[in-house]
Order: sequence, then C-alpha cells, then structure tokens
Amino acid sequence: MDQVFGDTGYRQSVLASASYPRTYRYSTAVRWLIYAIAAAMMAGGIWMVFMQIRQASAPAVFLWLGMTALGLGLFMAASCTVACLTLRADAIEVRRLFSTRRLRRDEIEGRRLVPTRGKPISLLVARSGPPLRLDSGYRGDSVLDAWIATLPDLDRQERDASQARLAADRSYGASPQERLSRLDTARQFAKVAQVATLAVSAWAYVYPRPYLPVIALVALLPWCAVALVGWSRGLIRFDTTRNDVRPNIAIMLILPGVVLGVRALFDTHMLDVSSVLEYGVVVGLPLLAAVMLVNGRRDRTRAWGWGALLLALVALPYGAGVLSLSDVLLDQQPPQVFSTQVQGKYISSGKHPQPYLVLAPWGPETMGDKVAVSRAYYAQTPVNATVCAALHPGSVKLRWFDLRECPSTTAGTHSAKP
Repeated sequence: MDQVFGDTGYRQSVLASASYPRTYRYSTAVRWLIYAIAAAMMAGGIWMVFMQIRQASAPAVFLWLGMTALGLGLFMAASCTVACLTLRADAIEVRRLFSTRRLRRDEIEGRRLVPTRGKPISLLVARSGPPLRLDSGYRGDSVLDAWIATLPDLDRQERDASQARLAADRSYGASPQERLSRLDTARQFAKVAQVATLAVSAWAYVYPRPYLPVIALVALLPWCAVALVGWSRGLIRFDTTRNDVRPNIAIMLILPGVVLGVRALFDTHMLDVSSVLEYGVVVGLPLLAAVMLVNGRRDRTRAWGWGALLLALVALPYGAGVLSLSDVLLDQQPPQVFSTQVQGKYISSGKHPQPYLVLAPWGPETMGDKVAVSRAYYAQTPVNATVCAALHPGSVKLRWFDLRECPSTTAGTHSAKP
C-alpha cells in the first residue's frame, strides 16, 4: 500500500470526510495470481493421489505429497477469499482464515515499513503484543493511506535519534555541523568500498584472471574494511542496526571470505579437508580479533553472539579459503604421480552445473572419489580413459592433487592397480 506523506492538513481533511467502516480486500490481480497458484497445487495433488490409487506399485510418498499439495492449495484459496482489512475512524482490523486482530488507534505506538523485493509492507507496532502486519496486496485508497500516515513514523524517529546522538558526540568534531560533515564523508567512503568489493568479488568469482593477483586482492579486502572502520573511529560499522545513520560495510568483511571459499572449492582438490577446516579457523582468528577490536565495545551477551557469528561467517570461510589457495599456489615441490582410470562422468544439476569425473582408487584415495573438472577436460576425457593424479605435499603440508595427462613413460609413476 502506498503511503501518503504529504501535507498533514490534507490527510486530516481526507479522514474527516471519509465514511466508516471501510473494507479492503486483495486487488484483483493478486487474487487471480493466488487462485492460479492454488489451482495448480490442487491439480498436482489430485494427480498424485490418483496415481497412488490407480497404481498400487506407485511409491507411498505420492499419496502424502498429493494430500499435502491439495491441502496447501485449499488453504491458499480459502485464505485469499476470507482475508480482508476493515478500517474505522478509531480502529483497524485484519481478518485472516483462522484469526482476527483488531487494534484501536490509541493501542498503536506507530508504524514501520518492512522492505521487500516488491512493495514495502506496513507494520503497525502495538503498545503491547505483536505488531500487526498489513499485506501489500490489499487494494487501498487515499483514506487508508492517510489513516496509516498519521501514525508516528517509528523508523524516522529512530533515524533522527541516531543522527542526534552522533551530532552531539564531541569525539567526531568541534561542532554538530563538523560531525555531520564527517558522517557524509564516511558514507561516501563506505559507498566506494562496497562498490569495489562487489566488483572485485564478481571478478574473482566469474573470471579470476590473472589468478594470483585477483586472489590476493580479494584476500586483502577484509583487512581494508578493518582499516576503514578504524580510520572512521566508529562512523563506519560492521553491525549497525536497521535505522542507524552510520554506514555498514559488513559486505566487505563477509563476501571476500565466501568468494575465497568458493574458489578453493572449485579450484583445488584437497585431501586433508578436516585439517583445512581446523587450521583455517586459526588462520582466520587474527581477522576476527581485529574486527572485534575496531568495531568497539559491546555488552558481554552480545559480544559472545557477535563473536560466534564472525567465527561462522568470516573466520572459517576466509581462513580456510586463504589456507587452501596458499597451500596450492605457493607449492613448488615435485609431486608423486599415480595412474588411475575414469570409471564414470556426470554433470551435477542445479543453478551452477559442475562436471565431475569418477575415479578408480589411486594412491591415498583407496576408495576412489569424484573430482570436479573443467568443461574442456570433461569433454576430452572419455569413460575408461587412463589419467594421472599428481599428489602434491602442499606449501603448508596439506596434501592436494590435480589431474593431468599421463607421461609417455612410466618412470616415477605409481599404478593405482594392486
């Protein structure tokens, strides 16, 4: 529902001339969309139930899936039919399939807007009890918009309070104007840093060439974020709340670790995976400590939660990625080469299909394994072909291997056959 944030007098005149009660339902387009989805689900559910009845040999899961889809479709259709919003001069009421919630105007503390991929959703915050959610699918009018717009805007109040606290903090300048000017500068730096992080991360993910410089640049980004937060003395943060006016550059801390982890997964074949994860946490701990140091003090309960979150989202993927890629890229020692056979090949399904070769047992891989390969290598390597696995000791003693064509002579080559 669109909000009216215009002149207060206009909103009051709209409300004064309106007749009550007023009832609002989902718009025609929204209703037809919901009914279409519900019909498709019910049709699929009926088909699966019919298949189970007609063919006794059909898996029993067909019956359960069919009943579930049929029930969900019926629930969606009934909910769409029943749902409505009723507006009175001094109250608002939302009716759903199994519940009805009514709030008087004096029971509402204020309103918020919840961002979504489509229209933002209005949330009425009650003085007691849970907030009342107003779905964006309701077909509103100027009266409903004005009624909601005259409620206190809690988001704006929080933003104004955050800015007022910063303007009053003498550690950021001699005057409120100087402090707010520093905030604008920090926002500009944060915006540039976020754009640079997205660009470099996309470069490293899509086409990491030249490989070593790109990987090194991605690995430096979180430390640049730490330096930026330290330089700003708290004007730039990793953990701002929703309506904090200070910019947040958590993406500069988290995304590079994710990209490094993905590149390590795609580009390396580590044998000592458990050791990579264990030592990867250790490698990521200095970054975690630096983040907690520059981000400022927190109360003890939140500090533990913040530390655990950083460990999972930052230290582990960043440390494991840096460790794996360093182990491979800096390894200059000669490998042991083992011949083996391609027992099968396939391309995984999903959003990012990945070609795999299934290898017979070789060297330390006594059970055989599947190996992710490039599309070119996948296309030129038939099933039952003989390939060679080169086992490397690793620059930090974490073993890894790669596949290559077997040498013309068998000298120095170990057979995978017993």
